[in-house]
Amino acid sequence: MIVVKNLTKTYQLYKNPNDRLKESLSITKKKYHNDFNALKDLNFHIQNGEIVGIIGNNGSGKSTLLKLITGVVTPSSGNISINGKITALLELGAGFNPELTGLENIYLHGSLSGYTKDEMKAKLDDIISFAEIGDFIYQAIKTYSSGMKARLAFSLAIHVDPEIFIIDEVLSVGDAAFQRKCFAKIESFKEQGKTILFVSHSAAQIIQLCHRAIWLSHGEKVIEGDSKIVVGLYQKYGATKELNFKTIREEFQEKLLPQTKEIKPKKTTPLINPDLKSKSTIMYDENGAKISNVALLTMECQEVNILEKDEYYYYSYDVVFDENFKEVNLAMLVKTKTGFEIGGKELSLIKEKALTNIEAKKIYNVKWKFKNILNNGTYFFNCGVNTIIDENKVVLHRILDAYMFEVLPKADDLANNIIDFNFELSIEEQK
Repeated sequence: MIVVKNLTKTYQLYKNPNDRLKESLSITKKKYHNDFNALKDLNFHIQNGEIVGIIGNNGSGKSTLLKLITGVVTPSSGNISINGKITALLELGAGFNPELTGLENIYLHGSLSGYTKDEMKAKLDDIISFAEIGDFIYQAIKTYSSGMKARLAFSLAIHVDPEIFIIDEVLSVGDAAFQRKCFAKIESFKEQGKTILFVSHSAAQIIQLCHRAIWLSHGEKVIEGDSKIVVGLYQKYGATKELNFKTIREEFQEKLLPQTKEIKPKKTTPLINPDLKSKSTIMYDENGAKISNVALLTMECQEVNILEKDEYYYYSYDVVFDENFKEVNLAMLVKTKTGFEIGGKELSLIKEKALTNIEAKKIYNVKWKFKNILNNGTYFFNCGVNTIIDENKVVLHRILDAYMFEVLPKADDLANNIIDFNFELSIEEQK
């Protein structure tokens, strides 16, 4: 549906406006500008029905890429091939005439998308109903709040029946109920096999929605592939000032290699599956501490990775510190296999364990006790340790997808989805 080949976009940056005129009139062809590559030799393709996420820090080229794909700007070199009707949600208010009313902009947007006035009239009630902006539909767009613009823009985009849907971070605006409504529509598009290009700073959204992810940095593609692995490495290295592309790509390739080592079954317990190993584990660099020996344990401290519902377990790991700390915080998180964050906790080691200080080279064993209320499925634990230095949180060590486990189905259990709320039914016949 989308093929990007050797795509480069270069902008000419001038120190002051007069330099542009000087350059155009220069007899000696003196150069007064500096070239800035917003994108540099970018290559990728998106198949029909794929949902691909684009991640990267501000200034990485994400928005420029979407503008090139949608035809808002033209490439300096390379080419883009689009096969299908495309609609996009870029900056808030993009494509709206601020002097026209919301209603007038609906018809204007429809005509630009190739629809007749009668065709848009047939869609009108659905567009207005989804947008939920009431009588403001008859007011000029310039009077709208950012949230109202987002509502109308999203409603318009989904009702022109696109084959390719592009979304650029605009869903961060608006209340929680409307955001959920939008994501439900995206999930519906996903089920229909629509092609979606999705830009978001939310790691969980990228993992949950996207088949693949592309990481951009300074206009270049760092890595591309399985969204969970790409996002994990982005979380690990994304804040680094100078990225080492070679190191990141080598680590990414290691994650893709199949396990060749023969694993012999353990005879200690039937609740251990030796083949249940996380292939998406991301180890952060040690920055003053090291986490090791991550495991799930029964109340008798026997390691397991197959859990039963309604039983109690420990999530356990060791932490050793390189130096003394006055206070550190321990964190953990449980996620689904799609990266959806179910829940977690962060606690001060001193406050919880009544320690007066954290000593270097001592090994601290951490145990999080919990009751398993998860339903049948596959899940992952994260773990981390951080401290506060000059009022800023500093990660000392962190492991993503540190431990993989499954929950067994319970006989005659009718609970569904992720968590069992232990609902009890009572029915009374009304007289």
